[in-house]
Amino acid sequence: MAVLAGNAADIYIATGSGTAMTGEAVTSLGGGVYQITDTAKRAINPNAAVTVLDGVSTVPKANYQIGWASGKITLTNGYTAGGTITITAEYLTLAQAAQAFEWSYDSEVITEESQTFGDTWKERTLVMKSGTISFQRFYNNAYFANTNLGSYYVLYLYTNLAGNDRFMAAGHMSSAGITSGENELIKENVSFALHGEVDFSTT
Repeated sequence: MAVLAGNAADIYIATGSGTAMTGEAVTSLGGGVYQITDTAKRAINPNAAVTVLDGVSTVPKANYQIGWASGKITLTNGYTAGGTITITAEYLTLAQAAQAFEWSYDSEVITEESQTFGDTWKERTLVMKSGTISFQRFYNNAYFANTNLGSYYVLYLYTNLAGNDRFMAAGHMSSAGITSGENELIKENVSFALHGEVDFSTT
């Protein structure tokens, strides 16, 4: 059984209010998945309007999911593109915020009971997915604990740095805690509530 050594995490903070992109080109990755071609424009601003076009027709919001950190558009509910997919939105400029020595990613599914009279076993229907990310770093300033609490971040969590294998996610910082002990370095634990889907990329 193969095992992986811990590698790295890149934590970026969004700077500015976003830059408009209109009819931005995407690349088809197959299976109804499209990604913004320009790598500098892949962090999509969740606070700005997003329009996905199939040729000149607007794709209904119910028929796609957005990878806010990876710039991916995934067509859903059986929708098939008939023309050229483009996206009109805003992209974020990112600045590296921190380096960490430990990270964790926790995902969960939210289900609702869906049994009816006469069923002898409980039935559950998946209604939503959710995730959180946290990392630990050596404390050196109040950047997270005070200055940027609640800010929006893009996070890359590497499982194979040489191969560029990584989880890509975006979200708001939800908490920051500082610990200190005798004969120890001061450490900081920072957590994020994720916004939208988490993408795993090998490119």
